[in-house]
Parts: sequence; structure tokens; C-alpha cells
Amino acid sequence: MSILSGKNILLGISGGIAAYKSIFLLRLFIKKGANVQVIMTPSAKDFVTPLTLSTLSNRPVYSEFFDKKNKNAVWNNHVDLGLWADLFIIAPATSNTLSKMASARADNLLLATYLSSKCPVYFAPAMDLDMHKNLANQENIKKLEDFGKKHIPANSGFLASGLKGEGRMSEPQEIIDFISQDIKKELKLYNKNVMITAGPTYESIDAVRFIGNFSSGKMGFALAKTASKLGANVTLITGPSSENLIDDFLTTIVSNIKSEKKLKLSKFGTFSIREKKPRIGRNPKTKETKMISSRDVVLFKPSKEFKEFVNLKDNG
Repeated sequence: MSILSGKNILLGISGGIAAYKSIFLLRLFIKKGANVQVIMTPSAKDFVTPLTLSTLSNRPVYSEFFDKKNKNAVWNNHVDLGLWADLFIIAPATSNTLSKMASARADNLLLATYLSSKCPVYFAPAMDLDMHKNLANQENIKKLEDFGKKHIPANSGFLASGLKGEGRMSEPQEIIDFISQDIKKELKLYNKNVMITAGPTYESIDAVRFIGNFSSGKMGFALAKTASKLGANVTLITGPSSENLIDDFLTTIVSNIKSEKKLKLSKFGTFSIREKKPRIGRNPKTKETKMISSRDVVLFKPSKEFKEFVNLKDNG
């Protein structure tokens, strides 16, 4: 399970060409099991559409304090958004946005939410070479670091202007890795080596008899999972137990399906993955329609032998 699974994440997008990378970043967060709420600056909508981000996140995208076109508009409470989040990532963070963050200006919803948040804040700068090197911009980055905000450094490479140098926003996977590693460092058992024994033990008396116990191993497996979640490098030593047999079986199935998109087990059946396309769904209670984002679903086709076995058991 990913360290990001179940986390409430605010994804702030400011108006720069690197905003297109935020689409892929959002997708990666969702795949890791995170709950993502997107907030855009008004100018960010010139680069990516709220519809795309809303479809992927399965949530409305906020860019204003309220919808000016709606007579019954609801206030998008920046304080509630800030309190909801476990972490806040602003990517891309343009020079303009960095300047306002450093000087505590709150002239849009993203900045107001940033100032109200109490969670860890990460920012990934993205701008042209000379803008990035500008002393005033570097001073703003340094100021934010001094405030305790987490700086995800820009990469070097070809820029939108045609220049080559530092200023490219970090790649989405690099941002995911940076945040995941940063969270792990805060865990109580981060990088500790832990050895746990689980399950029954058997000591022979002679060729026929032995001394043993009826331990299921469940306690040891639970401790190992908890230690792993707390950042430890876990070595688990087990006696004969159905727990590790089932875990190994499921792990093998999942890893093979992910890599090959299909897994055939002789005389049992075939597992496969199919992507469900985005579609419009309807809440059966409220009748309200909403966009359901695309997702992977697992399919299972039983073998002829397995079907015959099930029918034999039902008839017997």
C-alpha cells in the first residue's frame, strides 16, 4: 500500500505552461489511493481545463471564492479547504505565485487557502531560465524554505522559450517520490531494521513425535504490516501458516496482472484488466448526475474445469 493512500491532498495549479504536467500528477496521486482536491488560479484555466481535472479527480475544481454566474452560488471556504488537507502541493508554482506566497498576499482562492492551511506545503517552481535565476525570485524561494515550506527543485532542460537551463518543473513521478520519501522520514520507525517471527514452531522429539503450538501467525503478520506502515524495513520469519500462503498468492496475481494485463492459472481461470471509460452516472437517491472518471477493473473468466467442479459441488 502506498504511503499516500487515503491522504487528503490539495493540488494547487498556477498559470504556466507546465500546468499540463499537473494532469499527470493528479492521475498518479489518484492511482496511489489519495483523495485530491484541485484549486486553480484563474490564469491556470488558460492552460488546462477544469473539466479535465474534475473528471480525473471526481471532484469539482475550485478557482474562485464563489461562482459569479450562479445566483445561488455557494462560498468556497478557503479555511475549510486548508483544514481538510493532509498536505498541499502547488505545481506548477510560477514566479508570480511564489512572490505572493512569500509576501502573504491572498488575491485568489489558491493563495487564501495556502495562507489558511496548517498541513505541510510543497511547491514545485516552473518558469523560464532568467526568471528562475533572478535574485528576487531566488530570495522568495529561500524565504518560503525558511518558513518551513518544502521546495521541490526545478530541473534543467529545454524550456518553452527555446532556451535550455534550469526552470523546468520536476516530472510528476519525481514529485510523487519526493513527497513520499519526505513523509516516510517523519515516521517513527523510518529506516529501522525490524525482524518479526510469526506462526507455529515445531521441534522434533524423534522421527514421529514433535513439540509444537497452534499459532496462526496473525499477530505477527499484523505487527509486520504496522511496522512497515511506520517506515521500518521489515524481515518476517514465519512457520507453516496459511496467512503467508494467501498473501503470496494475492501478491503474485496482482504483480502479474499489472505487468502483463492478464494472468492465466491452469484449470482455474484467467484474470485480466480492462479500463472503464469516463461516463456520466446518476445518484439513485438525489437523481443528481456527475462525471465518473475512468478506472481499471479486474475481470475473471473461470476455466471449464473450475466450472465443472463448482457444478459438481452444487449437485452433490
